[in-house]
Amino acid sequence: MEFKQSLAQRIIIAFALMSALVAGSFAIGIISTVHLVEEKLISAGLGGDLNRLMLMDSVSDWSHRPKPDQLFYFTNGPGDFDLPKDIRHLEPGFHEVFRGPLSYHAMIEVVDGRHYALLQDQSDFEERERVLFAVVLVGFVLALALAVFLGWVLARRVMAPVVRLARQVRHRDQLLGLAPPLAPDYAADEVGELAVAFDATLGRLRQALIRERMFTSDVSHELRTPLMVLASSCELLLENPALDLRGRR
Repeated sequence: MEFKQSLAQRIIIAFALMSALVAGSFAIGIISTVHLVEEKLISAGLGGDLNRLMLMDSVSDWSHRPKPDQLFYFTNGPGDFDLPKDIRHLEPGFHEVFRGPLSYHAMIEVVDGRHYALLQDQSDFEERERVLFAVVLVGFVLALALAVFLGWVLARRVMAPVVRLARQVRHRDQLLGLAPPLAPDYAADEVGELAVAFDATLGRLRQALIRERMFTSDVSHELRTPLMVLASSCELLLENPALDLRGRR
């Protein structure tokens, strides 16, 4: 698979994706835990409060009154205790009820065909929940930003030997016979193995250049002697007075 991004960019992207996956998993876990705690603990508390209210023999004999942030209803209750229409359809158990801008946790019980409902204002809980969600979101963004920064720093450190090796290989002095080998400057890792491979390749290239120079020198020597003989012979012929015009040409 071919990538259009550079190796450094791929390292940064990998760090960002890994951080997004880990931080996102933690964020989802925190939010899920909050909702689970909300349902379990609040439903247990509301269920206990509702059971205490239902144990009273009559409304006039109640010794346990609803808390200031709670609303208690039951079927055919007197006055404000009568079960409202908006919660009559709710099944027994824990629910969330919304009334305009307000939201309530509701616990519904059915005893002998009569519905009992206890509602508790959850405005404070929702506010704390929003603060928690904001903190989780900020933490996710900060974790992602930190991962990108660490990926950038690591990419620079990891790519530095590769960049230096590429710069050395591109330098023309590496083709000289006295050029030092590249491998001793690098650790015994993948970059070091690459430097060893470059040393071997450059060594073969130097040997090829040396053989080319020797061949050129030998060819030049072998051709120079016959050419000099031919030139001397031509000069002698030109000095011969018996040579006609056609021969001189």
